[in-house]
Amino acid sequence: MTTVTPATSHERARLGTSARVLLAVHGGEPEGWGRESRRIIAMWAKPSVRILAVLAVPSPPFTSLIPPAARMYRAARAAWRAAEEQRVRRVIDDIAPASPHDPDVVWAPVSYSDAGRTIAEHARVWAADVLVMAVTPSAGFWLRTLHDRVVRHAGCAVLLTPAPGGRET
Repeated sequence: MTTVTPATSHERARLGTSARVLLAVHGGEPEGWGRESRRIIAMWAKPSVRILAVLAVPSPPFTSLIPPAARMYRAARAAWRAAEEQRVRRVIDDIAPASPHDPDVVWAPVSYSDAGRTIAEHARVWAADVLVMAVTPSAGFWLRTLHDRVVRHAGCAVLLTPAPGGRET
């Protein structure tokens, strides 16, 4: 069995291939982040762009034995997932129209696992040269932010973009 190792950015530069830019979209991006990410992508001559759409829909425990409660639980989870998809789709629709080519969109559902690890792992598997994502607000005093967890686990460069106009998120 042979293993294929992903080409490094130096090897791609030598071969004349484009940079691999991964945009991590999780739905919590500030207003206008899509326009800002398009400006950032334009820094590269002909980048290979992939959008990683992260759907973070937790699955709380269900303990009821009553069938109507089970139906309501499934309906609530479906509505939650649809709302998350809509939030992420809004950002993707803001990015995609102005792209010079159709970016590759990959959906990554995350329930209880760490979304930061999921993003970093996808960047490693896809051999991204740079991962672009928005600065996210903290989920609480003791919890780390999503972008902090991505920076901790990523094996490539991570470009964090603040809210457009310098506003704090």
